[in-house]
Amino acid sequence: MNGTNSKEIELVGFGLNARSAGLNLCHENAEEFAMTMPSVDFVQVHPEHFLQDLGGNYVHAFEKLKENYPLTFHGFGLSLGSIAPLPENYLKLVKRLLAENEGSFFSEHFSWSSVSHHHFHDLIPFPFTQEVLDYFCERVEQVQEYLGSEILLENISSYMRFSISEMDEIAFMNEVFKRTGAKMLLDLNNLWANAQNFEEDALERMMAIKPEYVQSYHLAGCTAWGDNNYIDYHGEAVREEVWQLYQKAMEVFGAKPTLIEWENNIPPISRTVEEVHKAKAILTKA
Repeated sequence: MNGTNSKEIELVGFGLNARSAGLNLCHENAEEFAMTMPSVDFVQVHPEHFLQDLGGNYVHAFEKLKENYPLTFHGFGLSLGSIAPLPENYLKLVKRLLAENEGSFFSEHFSWSSVSHHHFHDLIPFPFTQEVLDYFCERVEQVQEYLGSEILLENISSYMRFSISEMDEIAFMNEVFKRTGAKMLLDLNNLWANAQNFEEDALERMMAIKPEYVQSYHLAGCTAWGDNNYIDYHGEAVREEVWQLYQKAMEVFGAKPTLIEWENNIPPISRTVEEVHKAKAILTKA
């Protein structure tokens, strides 16, 4: 892999060659990223940072990196599960970023994160009922119609469940994909952490996802909390159990563009790139 030549990667479908492995751009690594131009296939960018910052290291790094890497855009503030109106300024920004960066795609989450114009710094789960399903599909369709393209949706880590749920998480997600045409960004760390937190089998949960919906992977490190609970903190290397699940995902879903997220306790970028290259090696053998 060569950062300066990664524009040569064939862009297909939702943007990237199936065997691409990338890295997330953070405020903390932006300056080093732009200076070193590490050997990764693509870069993930958060649109929220362009709403917050008019300049600074992040924006400056983005301007340099977009000339040398394919980009993907990953949101966490759209609050698809909220009853609040969809944020017009945010959607305008995403539409512009997609138009300016050919081959890119936008992803969000199965969550909500805002009430009365107050945004929480978290992704909050919702009950899996028929009413919520209908509403969530409507919101996804509104976003896709506005952007003029399908989006990817990521499964989140959660630490509670609702007694009023009428279906499980995987059944809910499969139905959203079926009804809206959106595709899945499968976060294997979140899936594994949820399985531990709720005493489930991670592989069994993964196998319930319909293969035709999976379009991309996220890998990250989660932090142990208590005896057998895990928080999706993105503050350490990917756990060996998650790497093993990733290997199984290759057998079930095949090679898909894969991103390493390391956004807290961030080490030198060379260490994170080691994780990217580990994913690349697995993709290459898939």
